[in-house]
Amino acid sequence: MKKLSTLFIIATACISFTACKKDFLDQQPQASVSRDDYWKTQADAVNAVNNCYRQLGDVDNRMFISGATDDSYAWSNWPSEVLYVGNGSATPDNNVFGNFWRNLYRMIASCNDVLDNVDRVPNLADSLRTRLRGEARFVRAYAYQQLIGMYGDVPLITHIQSIDEFKVSRTPRAEVATFIAAEMDTVSNMLPASYGSSDFGRATKGAALALKARTMLYEGKWQEAATAAKAVIDANYFIIDPNYRSLFDGTNKQSKELIFVAQYVKNTLPNATATWMGGPSIGGWSELTPTQALVDAFEATDGKPITQSTVYDPSQPFKNRDPRLGYVVILPGDVVNNIPIKYTDTTSIDCISKNNASFTGYYYKKYIPSDIAGDWDRNSSNDIVLIRFAEVLLTYAEAKIELNQIDQSVYDAINRVRQRPGVMMPQVTAATAPTQTALRDAVRRERRAEFAVEDNRLFDIRRWKIAETVMNGPVYGILNNFFKSRNDYGKHILVETRVFKPGRDYLWAIPQSERSINPNIGQNSGW
Repeated sequence: MKKLSTLFIIATACISFTACKKDFLDQQPQASVSRDDYWKTQADAVNAVNNCYRQLGDVDNRMFISGATDDSYAWSNWPSEVLYVGNGSATPDNNVFGNFWRNLYRMIASCNDVLDNVDRVPNLADSLRTRLRGEARFVRAYAYQQLIGMYGDVPLITHIQSIDEFKVSRTPRAEVATFIAAEMDTVSNMLPASYGSSDFGRATKGAALALKARTMLYEGKWQEAATAAKAVIDANYFIIDPNYRSLFDGTNKQSKELIFVAQYVKNTLPNATATWMGGPSIGGWSELTPTQALVDAFEATDGKPITQSTVYDPSQPFKNRDPRLGYVVILPGDVVNNIPIKYTDTTSIDCISKNNASFTGYYYKKYIPSDIAGDWDRNSSNDIVLIRFAEVLLTYAEAKIELNQIDQSVYDAINRVRQRPGVMMPQVTAATAPTQTALRDAVRRERRAEFAVEDNRLFDIRRWKIAETVMNGPVYGILNNFFKSRNDYGKHILVETRVFKPGRDYLWAIPQSERSINPNIGQNSGW
């Protein structure tokens, strides 16, 4: 059989999934059918669009993406091999590069299949046909936003290809970004502002504008980013949820802060989030853990970095800190799901050096499901947040700062995030951040604290051109003062030493598997 590149996987709507009435994403075709027999009914069209969403979460890869940043350490070379991406030893055949490329192009293929065929469905209401086309175009654009941020130039494919079109070249990143922006301008007029609860999670008008804002911000198109973000803000539909942790632990799946998520259903469509994120006392494998750099990035309660704060005490490093530190990271003495996490107790199974314990000495609390304890494997059902309103606010603020159009709306956007109930960090004002440089630093610190373990940091450190600084050198974990039996008392645990090559690592490698099939696709510099 002739081997084909994953670029050219054609979704034929013949994949069989288990149905679940509770979740629109799980309403799938129940039997294998040929393309000629498909596209006959409204259900065919809806199910094909549902299939476009299926790759969104991709937990086995997406939850590890933080391991390729200064926020996290991923100790294992399985399942994603992100360990090697993080420390700079990856090669073009690394699973991370191949898995993201393959999954995102599968998503694109599914969307192109819908767009090429949905008009074949007879007696489909025009309003529904328009919405379904809008959903497919949105998901396709989301996949392209991820691709250009990871790989730079990528093939822009907008229809199901013929054999003659298989060996394509890459499209310049800027051209793909322009395509995304134009698509979202159109799609924002094709999609509703909201859905009923049974359809929650489908792409909306707000999601389209938020995706445009993100893409334009990442590409340095400040005015376009600010305008799109402002449109989402002015719609007055989304909110800053008063309960930060609930956005990630599965207890607040329909929060009006959530703009776009990857959905999961307990027992029917679960994921392994808890296994990867949790410590051994609650059944996890500690595959992804916080670094000291992330812990230190959270401000003190006076709103200053810990290096400048007068209320920060190095001998009690977790006191007087931004409350989000305690929502993101399990701190000494924490109880999670009614289980005490004793990771500074050398007799505990959560302590460094114990089986499946953290290599950094820290554990994540964010994304630990609220209803799981012990041997969970693939039994998590908390959703994976892809875009939320806090990002839109900080996108607006950052774009306006870069434009040097600093007015009260910029401070207001930042402070809406900082003053979430349960966080209530001091406001950023013209007195505390009086210059463009000071405000730029403030919004960057805010993004890091707010979006820890979401995929924003991977893109941020690259577009800000700071990866060569923050991804080079030693990675540290918890202070050894907590483990008095160790012989390196008074020092932070050295976890690994990383290398970041600016001429290579600002873009990921085009997967070797793709290049061996399609020599026209080329390779990024340095790989």
